[in-house]
Amino acid sequence: MLTAENFKKLPLEEQVTTLLGQGQELLERIYIYYVVKLYFLEDFYVEIWYQQTTNRIDKVIVVQLDD
Repeated sequence: MLTAENFKKLPLEEQVTTLLGQGQELLERIYIYYVVKLYFLEDFYVEIWYQQTTNRIDKVIVVQLDD
């Protein structure tokens, strides 16, 4: 079982591959220049910050339930 702490230690490319392959997309929102997608993976939530103008993922963030 993959934990949030183990997920954070993965390289960015592996985080994205794991998330897109195993995660469940829950919602999408626009924030300034980013499309922010929220995923559920195992027992935690993760956001992908995708910048459309440069066509790249800038951030992958494990979201705390308080956020």
